[in-house]
Amino acid sequence: MNIPVVNKYEFYFKTAYAASQKVNLPKTIPRELRQNIKDKESAKIFYSSLYNQLTAVITHFPKIEALSKFYTELVDTVVSIDDYKKSLGALNWARFMIKKLYYQFLKKKLSLKDYYGRANSVLKQVSKEFSFLETARKKFGKFPSVKNYPTVLLTGFPNVGKTSLLAKLTESRPEINSYPFTTKNINVGIMKIGNYKIQVIDTPGLLERPLEKRNVIEMKAIIALKYLADLILFIFDTSGASGFTVKQQEGLYNDIVSVFSKSKIFTVTNKSELDKSKKTDFHISCKTGEGISELKEFIRKKLLKS
Repeated sequence: MNIPVVNKYEFYFKTAYAASQKVNLPKTIPRELRQNIKDKESAKIFYSSLYNQLTAVITHFPKIEALSKFYTELVDTVVSIDDYKKSLGALNWARFMIKKLYYQFLKKKLSLKDYYGRANSVLKQVSKEFSFLETARKKFGKFPSVKNYPTVLLTGFPNVGKTSLLAKLTESRPEINSYPFTTKNINVGIMKIGNYKIQVIDTPGLLERPLEKRNVIEMKAIIALKYLADLILFIFDTSGASGFTVKQQEGLYNDIVSVFSKSKIFTVTNKSELDKSKKTDFHISCKTGEGISELKEFIRKKLLKS
């Protein structure tokens, strides 16, 4: 999400005030009318500048209703949707008040000085909201860039070959994005089949630990990923090379099944050149290339259905 910097409230006031001080009137205007006309022009410029600045801040942030379920879950996790909506609502209120005060000035209920003073007071009342939205902007900027493509999610313990499989499937160096839920990253690659594209995501740090060892934020991350996954490949390494026993891996597999729809989950044994003892849907080797073509064809048929 590419959102411009949200400054402190003083910045917006000073910008509008500075613009209002640059009024130049024709010398032909009579002296007795000049001050009144200048005040009106200054107030108009101040109002337009401040109102437009607040509008820009509000409109650059995404509307929750327009976000996918995946990004909605991300927003709720990193800043809370309720707080997010309240902050945008507070700025909208400030925008309304700036307009209301301007009309009070036009009706001569406020002097220009009073208009400036009250406008500044309104902005000061929502100063925390400016700070909140700047924090939100920074967090939104760290959201992973996911596409609206059919999506394969790779899961399993560390060192079973998920990233290697990602590279084999996408035939490219995976894009590594920081993830706002955890200090870990997610790896994203695109699998190209003719004119079609399939998104492949590996989530180290999120799906490789038992449920009871995950914190609330990590669980929300998994829920968010749930909206993306059209197909899930659980990767086993039964050779012992990963450092995890088959029993441990089966326990994690059962946890994944409890979160995601089992109908979407298929099992893959990697490092099959070392061991093929476990019955899984696929046996592959990222080292030798065994079974990779068959797995790609399965993904194509499952997700593209053509």
